[in-house]
Amino acid sequence: MTLALAARPFSLEFITKKVYLIPAALLLFALAGAAPPHSCTGVILPPPKTSSPQRTCIGCRSCKPADELMRLAYDSEQAVRFDPRRELPGRGCHLCPDQRCLESALRSRAFARAYRRAVPVSALAGLKDEFAAARTAWIAAFRRGRRTALITERLESAFGEPVWQSGEDPLAALILTVLSQSTNDRNRDFAFQRLRTAFPDWESVSRAPSTAIAEAIRPAGLANQKSVRIRDILHWVKATYGGFDLSPLCGQDPREVSATFMQLKGIGIKTISVVLMVACGANVFPVDTHVHRICQRLGLVPQGLSAEKTHELMQPLVPPGKSYSLHMNFLRLGRTICQARKPRCAECPVALWCPSSSLFESE
Repeated sequence: MTLALAARPFSLEFITKKVYLIPAALLLFALAGAAPPHSCTGVILPPPKTSSPQRTCIGCRSCKPADELMRLAYDSEQAVRFDPRRELPGRGCHLCPDQRCLESALRSRAFARAYRRAVPVSALAGLKDEFAAARTAWIAAFRRGRRTALITERLESAFGEPVWQSGEDPLAALILTVLSQSTNDRNRDFAFQRLRTAFPDWESVSRAPSTAIAEAIRPAGLANQKSVRIRDILHWVKATYGGFDLSPLCGQDPREVSATFMQLKGIGIKTISVVLMVACGANVFPVDTHVHRICQRLGLVPQGLSAEKTHELMQPLVPPGKSYSLHMNFLRLGRTICQARKPRCAECPVALWCPSSSLFESE
């Protein structure tokens, strides 16, 4: 329905009276199936994804949900203080967690406009020095589920949204993931190609001596150990499923599948989760080395946890339907920017949300 058609039932006199102008306009937008104009920009936007009220950053003047901004309170002692937990009394204003916004606000009359009174320079003393600690406290107080959703959106804006595509054989994905343990993707793929070249099918691999399998997969490292595990896995699959077709797994409860396969040597929660996500499109969030490192650096999980515990804690934090997207974008982030030894924080699209970042700004 167009806006013109929606307006037909209403008289011109009704919608032009000042007292009815705003309610009538909002009603017209609702009847037309459109969202009303943004309160700060006037641009028609889709409905917000959060129930948090909109607030304006006094530095860059951008409108965002209040829970994405830091609060500063003007207290009774005539001092402006950071309020990371939103518990200080007094009139408040909001600021992006970006030092550039603070510097912009300090250069202008932003605080006076926000508090609707003259703000002496002495009231702003120390804000620059306190910013880093306040930002860290603000991140710590931020709900982890909400911050995970924001990080997911930010990464999709920076890298694009990876879309799962069906077609990968679950058994092939399982063997490939076993080969990936303690090696890189290039060596894993090379070893898998050699394995498929040396043996025409999985039946042949299951019947081959472990030394022959080890020779084929040697580029992946730990060849003697992996060869025995791969052969044992194939024996178990054939005995359990009557063949080498694992496609029925995709119709089963991922938790039951994980519990069953984790009884086998060489298959942990990461391995079976990768298979379920990649081959079946299951909404599970695998935690490998890169993902584990990034989750801890972002403060989404406590420091010092095992990858298995990180897997357990991250599942409820990932937005519904976004496990594949966030996992793949975390992999890209970990391989290109948030590397183990020298993370390039200046290039990180989620640096603002990261308590471990060496910077307090993103590109």
